[in-house]
Amino acid sequence: MLLLATVPFLSLGSCMSGDEVASDDYCYIWEVSLGTLKRETTVLNSSGNDTTITTTYSGTQFPMTINQRTMTIENTDSLLYGTVLRAVLVNISYDGSRLVYRTKDDVDSTWMTYNSTDSLDLRKPIELMLVANNSLSARLYTLKVNVHGVEGDSLYWKKADEAVPQLQNLSQQRALVVQGNLAVLGKNGDAITFVERSSEGVWNDMPTNLPSSVDIQTFTQKGNAFFVSSAEGDVYTTTDGKDWQKLSLPQHPGLMLAGATPDYLYALMDGELYRCSEGEQGEWTFLPECLDESSVYLPSKDVKTLLMKQANGSQRMVMVGNRADDNDKTSVVWNKMWNEDISEGEAVWMFMNQTDDNKCTLPQLEYLNLIQYDGKCMAFGGASVAGKGTDNAMDALYVSEDYGISWHKDSELHLPVQLKGVNGPISSVVDSDNVIWIIANGEVWRGKLNRLDFERQ
Repeated sequence: MLLLATVPFLSLGSCMSGDEVASDDYCYIWEVSLGTLKRETTVLNSSGNDTTITTTYSGTQFPMTINQRTMTIENTDSLLYGTVLRAVLVNISYDGSRLVYRTKDDVDSTWMTYNSTDSLDLRKPIELMLVANNSLSARLYTLKVNVHGVEGDSLYWKKADEAVPQLQNLSQQRALVVQGNLAVLGKNGDAITFVERSSEGVWNDMPTNLPSSVDIQTFTQKGNAFFVSSAEGDVYTTTDGKDWQKLSLPQHPGLMLAGATPDYLYALMDGELYRCSEGEQGEWTFLPECLDESSVYLPSKDVKTLLMKQANGSQRMVMVGNRADDNDKTSVVWNKMWNEDISEGEAVWMFMNQTDDNKCTLPQLEYLNLIQYDGKCMAFGGASVAGKGTDNAMDALYVSEDYGISWHKDSELHLPVQLKGVNGPISSVVDSDNVIWIIANGEVWRGKLNRLDFERQ
């Protein structure tokens, strides 16, 4: 039984029990929405110090669900991390004579009359009591507002393994996911080794039949198959990372695999870019690619590619790398797009040149890593290539939201702090669960954008 100082004795009878009632004791809340919400987030300023930024967004983006059976009201989709609930305007539509509220489970709190212009403290659940027109019965609701407990647009990292012996002596490495397991293809001395992490977190290494002349950095994936090329110009493939087969290709000394799509392999050779396809009889054909700029701007080392799908269905391939040119201070980026109107074979590669209008370029980094994550291109790596810049190793994530045209250091997304300054072999891969795996200094780190976890819930 609830008693209000300013309201006559209330019998919480027919309206609360759900029994059939007359029109004068009919009461229920039929709509609730939140007004403009404040959000406080902490970011790094230009000096590298934490600073708090206050922004606003509309609470109507997060509908409040009313359950008339359980008499509860709450938002199924949690509000953004950092939302301030101390004073929130709440719009409540109801049928009844009077609505009062107080903090739930606090018998000392005072019942207050609801007014749409008053701000409510929603840091704790509140009780809403709606009085019927006859002032003899009422409904008692509980209003609860859910807020994400962690930043949805931040990467949270956890060290999965430390000082893995099988990873510590690799001079080159590339991370991959094979049949759901994290693995590394690496070079230990003159041997090419395959190191795999079991579902229990145990690392096992095993030799491969690859020659020592294989360049680990040419590693690329095409469907469920993996490919690498050697200094002699041979191309090898596998589906399990252990047993490799040499393709029946004419030997092209200097050939360097650059990437793959479902239909083609791409390779740099003799300063030109080629696509390679397999015929019905297993023969492979190299066809020169069309470029919108001179081939002298093609990368010759540290080449990484991404295959991305646009919202409109078009396919994009982004190629990033470095040239052996002392005058270059940044990486070079190329971009190719195809769709229903133009085939992949007909599409032209476009050079993303640095211009007066676009100075947001990607620096030349040692051990450059390029991943696709959350619909964006992300790059990171070791320190700046000698004489090419002042970046420290593993110090920042560079993000491009326009398929490599422009890049910026992200102020909210960060690499593991413990890896800052690590400039040895660095490799990374994204698995099917949106987890980023980074392998550096013999350690294994896993990170995930919290929002992607939220979207799965």
